[in-house]
Amino acid sequence: MSKSTPTTPQPDGGGSTALDRTVEPFRRALRRFGLLLLLVMTALPALQVFLRTVVHKPFVGAEELARFMLICVVFVTLPYVVSSGGSIRMEEILSAFPRALQRPLRVLAAGVAAGAFGVGAYSVAVATLRNLHNATPSLGIPYWVFFSTAFFGLFFAAVESAVQFVKALGHRPLYVTFAEEQPPEEVDLERALARDSAAGESR
Repeated sequence: MSKSTPTTPQPDGGGSTALDRTVEPFRRALRRFGLLLLLVMTALPALQVFLRTVVHKPFVGAEELARFMLICVVFVTLPYVVSSGGSIRMEEILSAFPRALQRPLRVLAAGVAAGAFGVGAYSVAVATLRNLHNATPSLGIPYWVFFSTAFFGLFFAAVESAVQFVKALGHRPLYVTFAEEQPPEEVDLERALARDSAAGESR
């Protein structure tokens, strides 16, 4: 088990793979960008109330911008949901199958997910190219801005599913967790186990 840091994802039950270490910077960037969008989206209603009651000049298009932020948050955080296993996985149904079938089904599910997200990303790219000159009515936000978040979200979700496909083929844990999502005592325990594991390998 590799050493856990506040920003390093750890596959459940095992050390991070080379694929996890490769995509980890993108995971970190998307998580931070999604948090920023969420903060802006939640601040908009407070700003609108302030402008209406104090300044008496409401922000025209605030509702449209809030909807835009909501769309962006959904798609930007989609890869994180996929990588952490936060989506609906129907594990109860999978566990009802014989153990000999569970691994092939996990491989199949990850492969189908990668293909479906890939097709979705391609469809959004085509739609973006067809709507380059369209914009929203109030704020004039170009449609390609809307579509870009959907494209990158679906594209990286396809990448995460492809990573899970490779890990399923190699009998590796599929999903990752982040150290900041765990209670402090669990983080300390992981670090102690990582030190013990490293000491055992060096002997």
